[in-house]
Amino acid sequence: MYLGLALLLLAVGIPHAVWPYEIARFGERLDSIGSKRAWSEVEPAEWNVKLTRVVGIGMVFLGLIELLTG
Repeated sequence: MYLGLALLLLAVGIPHAVWPYEIARFGERLDSIGSKRAWSEVEPAEWNVKLTRVVGIGMVFLGLIELLTG
């Protein structure tokens, strides 16, 4: 059970930590569904990119702790 959680945290956290702009942009594009704005015009705010990276690093850290202690 804990091995699965550790692997899930790592699988989700690593892309968030390595490619935060792309992950945040994808989220913004999903949020823009239904608006009149084109997908190509949507850009994530700088704070959103930084938060995405911090959350990704935190998930990797927790995943590694769980993997090493579990």
